[in-house]
Amino acid sequence: MHAQLADQPSDMRSEQLRDAVQREISILAPQERDGFLADLIEQFPTWSAGGSGPSVVAPRAKPAEPEPTDPRALADKLVEACRGLSEGERGAIIAKLAGAGLIQVQVKEVAAPPATKPTYVGEPVAAPAAAAAPVSASAAAAELRKAIGAMPEAPLDQGRVLEMATILAEFTLRLEPWACTYWKDIAPDAKSTVFQTLNKDLARYATGDEKITKMQLSNNVYNLRSLISLLMKGVVEAGKQFGRDHLQKFSVEEIKKAAGPGSLVTSEDVKCWRQYVKLMEGTDAAVIEKRLKQLLAKDVDAGLGQVLRK
Repeated sequence: MHAQLADQPSDMRSEQLRDAVQREISILAPQERDGFLADLIEQFPTWSAGGSGPSVVAPRAKPAEPEPTDPRALADKLVEACRGLSEGERGAIIAKLAGAGLIQVQVKEVAAPPATKPTYVGEPVAAPAAAAAPVSASAAAAELRKAIGAMPEAPLDQGRVLEMATILAEFTLRLEPWACTYWKDIAPDAKSTVFQTLNKDLARYATGDEKITKMQLSNNVYNLRSLISLLMKGVVEAGKQFGRDHLQKFSVEEIKKAAGPGSLVTSEDVKCWRQYVKLMEGTDAAVIEKRLKQLLAKDVDAGLGQVLRK
């Protein structure tokens, strides 16, 4: 703006620049404004009077206007400053206001599934109940305390709870497409598949869409969690199985056994090398990768099938 207004009258240039600076400092915390202005002044050298060259002379900063103290005026400034912010940025501001007790976050009563113990991969999974009783906001808060390991009497900070929900939602929504795509790449013909649904379900549930129940959301999260845990477990098991298969075919003892003892014409070393070359025919990086994927897909597909049938 300073360069674009170079050919304009000084009054207009000063007014435009002043307005631009005021817009910037209006969104800064009061304790940050002096440092901001000091850094800004260093970027604007002025011509010294009567000199032939530029000299950096810090212009006198216009005294800052007194900050409004009326809460209603501050609220108006906050509304104006929030224009153009993303939903996530607005959510962070709402969380801070809620944490200070300035606003109340309404928690809609939803249906809760019956309490169940954690289920691990390989354990039988109990079928969900057909119906669930409604749960109040206080009961939901009690469930949250239990889930995160907080004491039953510990107070919950509403603002921090919303911030925690934002962090966990972002983690889940970034992890889900990776897990679903990875599984599809490993086993495109798998009988059991977990589809990407949470990228839409979370928003619909949080905004009150009654078609997305808590039970449905919990089941979809459980399916994703099962897929990820099975993939992690499957990588370890597939590596072990591949190692066993490899040694059964390429170990020194197996090659010597298949090659047989040496003779006057052909030494044992030559016969072992020829046996190794024979075994490696048709084996390359693509074949090894395919074999690893097959081993991984077999275990994961079987475990996932048990989960999705529940």
